[in-house]
Amino acid sequence: MKSLVGKRYFTIKYIILSLFLLGSISICAQNTSTITGKILDAKNNQPLPYATLRFMDISGNTSQWLSGTISDDNGVFSINQIPNGKYQLQVTSVGYRTANKTFKITTPATINAGVIYLQDSLLFITETFIVADRIQGKSETDKTIYYINNKMLSATGNAPELLRHIPGVQVDLKQNISINGQSNILLFVDGKERDKSYISQLSPSTIDKIEVLDTPPPNYDGNVSGVINIVLKKENVSGFSGHLFSEIPLSSEVIYMFPTYRLNYNYNKINLYTSYNGEINYENIDEKISRQIIGNTAITNLSSVQHVRQKNLSHKFHYGIDYHLTPKDVFNFYGFLNPYSYEQDGDVILQATGNSGWEARREETDKNKNRLNSLYYKHLFNTEKRELTIDISHAHIRSENKVSYQNDMENQTNTERPGQTTFVWKVDFTNPLNENLNWSSGIKMKTRDMHDNTSDGFRFNEQVYALYSALNYQMPNFNLNLGLRAENAETKLNENQHNSSFSLLPYVAFHYQISEHSDLYLSYRRSVNRPSVYSLNPYTYIDAPYTLRKGNPLLSSEFRNQIQLEYSTRFKSNYMSARLFYETRSHAINHLTYLNDNRIFVTQAHNLGDIHQYGLQLAGALKFGIVSVNPSFRFYNQSTYANNTAKRYGVANKNNLVVESSISSILSFKKSFALSAIFQYATPKENIQNNAFCEALYFISLDKTFKKNLKVGIVSALPFAKTFVYQESEIQSTTFTSEYTGNLKLPTVPLMFRLSYRFNSGKNRNILTREKEYVDTRPKQGF
Repeated sequence: MKSLVGKRYFTIKYIILSLFLLGSISICAQNTSTITGKILDAKNNQPLPYATLRFMDISGNTSQWLSGTISDDNGVFSINQIPNGKYQLQVTSVGYRTANKTFKITTPATINAGVIYLQDSLLFITETFIVADRIQGKSETDKTIYYINNKMLSATGNAPELLRHIPGVQVDLKQNISINGQSNILLFVDGKERDKSYISQLSPSTIDKIEVLDTPPPNYDGNVSGVINIVLKKENVSGFSGHLFSEIPLSSEVIYMFPTYRLNYNYNKINLYTSYNGEINYENIDEKISRQIIGNTAITNLSSVQHVRQKNLSHKFHYGIDYHLTPKDVFNFYGFLNPYSYEQDGDVILQATGNSGWEARREETDKNKNRLNSLYYKHLFNTEKRELTIDISHAHIRSENKVSYQNDMENQTNTERPGQTTFVWKVDFTNPLNENLNWSSGIKMKTRDMHDNTSDGFRFNEQVYALYSALNYQMPNFNLNLGLRAENAETKLNENQHNSSFSLLPYVAFHYQISEHSDLYLSYRRSVNRPSVYSLNPYTYIDAPYTLRKGNPLLSSEFRNQIQLEYSTRFKSNYMSARLFYETRSHAINHLTYLNDNRIFVTQAHNLGDIHQYGLQLAGALKFGIVSVNPSFRFYNQSTYANNTAKRYGVANKNNLVVESSISSILSFKKSFALSAIFQYATPKENIQNNAFCEALYFISLDKTFKKNLKVGIVSALPFAKTFVYQESEIQSTTFTSEYTGNLKLPTVPLMFRLSYRFNSGKNRNILTREKEYVDTRPKQGF
């Protein structure tokens, strides 16, 4: 969540920077000097990023401000084109005392100012003290950065709950994360790819800032719609540290537990770590389907109801070691082992006109084992910001799933035994060409092989090769980023079907500071969405006597084009932004349901046409005394255009207005109490054939912190709702109509206690997190 005070302070820094850099141009002479140095926290010797440095000419009787800059992520700064004279350097940062240093320059030279230490700034009021607010957020060319403050830490138990307070980010009951309603995103920790299970075992108190990229540059995979990068605090003293967290449900009817532990030990050049995160979910759900066949047929109405107990169990064990060979060379080994299952057991009832009906007992057995191992190397060159990284990883998943429907007359069973292997290698290189221009490039190769002996010998192989490069040009009041990603995908299905596709994915982003209080941001991105392995698998799943699902090996890739124009403004301690956006999806992959020649309903993925969106997004960070509110609203028109395949099944073009909203708030009390509330809602949205809808989701929590290490709290999701429609869809076709509703049953007031504890016998070096590739997981029905 953006804090408005912090956003305002950070904006002032950039305003001052731009003004002084512009002013410095007019006084530049041929014989000038350069002053460099580094800003550190005097208490812990840690670098201070984004400290403001102002340069004053004190040679004459009247002092005059000349130029300025800010320190980078490592606290390093450089001020160029300084004429001969006597100067005073002033260094400020929110929460620290101002530091001053005087220089007298008589001949052109490069002057090393050394290390400048800043002391904490405290305001004492009787027996309490107030530390100046930390900077809360800033916008960059390709991302928005949110700095974590104590108010956010006091109201959250784990990292996914912290993400619920970031504008535009949604986290549901099962801690699935999305950006602006798009779930096809990447999650990173310190720039290295992770998943939601790894995120959940992070303690919020170890997080320094969160970066949100809703138009990712070309160094990210072409099929992602957004990126969240969590940056951890950097600590360098050896010792043990750890974190424990768990929920304690007060009802057995609905259980959502995400227990975690993390243990780290650092000594000299070696860093050892292990962690665990679990997902233990039990819930009762009802799935209802009502269909009506239009035309002259014996069966005109079909209805089915599933009353099931859904169980999701996952236990993931992480392990790794970092070895710092030199200050510029780091090796890493990382891996995990993850057994998990996802099962639904219950009763299925089917009724049809002209038929006696059908009832069965559903029993499911699901066993999965997922593992990954990887090696990583990073080298920093003597030239600042020049670096090389090499990444190799291998992942494998083996599954066995059996779903049976039993009654007195028959036993119907669906069985799968898929296996999938993924191998990835990646090389990235970053090189500054000069002080304003930076170049980065990389190459990536990914291979996936999948087989399922129960599906007529199904075997799928995919090889994706990617080359990408980007140029970043930065000046005091504007920033330009140009990039291009080329991807070639080769797929082979069952030895007899070969496909090849080549994609060029350009990227452009421009950021301009209009005035002291306003900024403009313009971006364009093209991306590709290739069909998943499970969408291609032609295996048939029989859900009921009149319903089946199967994959489509003829699917092709869909392409997206996005244009965004954003204006942001600051007033007092508040921040607001308005964004116009336009997006097109060509050859969109959507599910198609149709009646086959045997009057059976078949659901299958197809390329069904194009989807266009255009609209407005409003977001902000508002503060009213002890209450902070972070709203995000999207209003857009969505139009769908059916292709010939869709029209053949009676699908028409459609148009509708969509509203997506999320709002979070935190109320801070004395005695370290914090009350928070979160609300997420979206109106129905038209896909090419069906529409989709989900009811409003809301959370309320109260937390109490004891001495910064122990926190206890109580949280309620959807109090007084009793039921929650997690998915609802409707199809209006020329041959049939269909309605689907998925309901989650809830207690009147679902309550869970939560407990977190941090321990530390000595600060630990920041863990070098690793990039990794995940195999596709089998899509499941239910919630």
